[in-house]
Amino acid sequence: MLTAVMVVSLPALLLVAAVGAPRLLRHAAPALARAPRFATFALMSTALLWVAALVAIGPVIAWVSTGPAWLPEQAAAVCSRCLSAASPLGESAVTLAIPAVLPLALPLLGLAAVAAGLIREGLAVRRARASLATSLAAQAEPCRLLGTSVLLTSDEAPVAFSLPGRSGGIVISRATVQLLDGAELSAVLAHERAHLSQHHHRCLTVLRGVTHFFRSVPGIRAVRDAVPHYLEIAADQAAKAETGTTALAAALLKLGQPADLQPARATGQTTPHVVLHAAGSERIRHLTGQPLPPASRALAVAAGLYAVMLVATVSAVHLPYVLAVLTGC
Repeated sequence: MLTAVMVVSLPALLLVAAVGAPRLLRHAAPALARAPRFATFALMSTALLWVAALVAIGPVIAWVSTGPAWLPEQAAAVCSRCLSAASPLGESAVTLAIPAVLPLALPLLGLAAVAAGLIREGLAVRRARASLATSLAAQAEPCRLLGTSVLLTSDEAPVAFSLPGRSGGIVISRATVQLLDGAELSAVLAHERAHLSQHHHRCLTVLRGVTHFFRSVPGIRAVRDAVPHYLEIAADQAAKAETGTTALAAALLKLGQPADLQPARATGQTTPHVVLHAAGSERIRHLTGQPLPPASRALAVAAGLYAVMLVATVSAVHLPYVLAVLTGC
């Protein structure tokens, strides 16, 4: 009975989460926006746990089933000992047409997909940043604005964004400098400094890399869409603490929406998510403290229980296998 419940409940739990997560995130947005850095950590962790729980289906199937032996006798004996040492369910109860080694390979495939996604994303971001940095080096002028080192472009459109490390730092256009007063410009610079000091670019690269091959799953896609928003709010909070609400809110209103601030305008380059920038009047409500929709305690409890279930599932399935391997089966 326990075997049947475990085999059926894990895929069902993951399916419900994959389909229901977008709605849950929409309803939880007011509460998450109050703690954007925690929201970023929680959402990234949940996405990774979902992937780990997905590949745990394979080991669970291996626990409850037997199949034809495809491995050489000695290798099959070692595999069988490890399987028995890891299994909390006793003897296998179901006979399948596939060997047990195939379900056991699912975690390895998941790990390979995560690693491949990280490598792919890392290389893509590195190429895009190098291209953007080369373009900026040819047309931008290093200078200091209000005590902050920036690259100043001659673009006539308002542009303000940041590149991490040696890729460029904070980039700002002359149009932005002319558009904003001193306090507003200071707020924008503080916003960009927060992106750099809190390593937001790295967070995005890791998230998009880990979830690249799972991005068509609705729940994963919702997390990929939500995290950049919370990173902007986190930078807003840091800038607000440094320069005050009024200056930052006024600057965001003048700069407009993110689509108006594409760095391609300043560089002629097409870039993926390599930059983070100060813009977005939709965040004004968070800055000015206008009433937010009520956060649902029921949703918060449901989200917490879901996270606990994922942690318990991943631990219950993967940990016995790891211990069995470490102890020599």
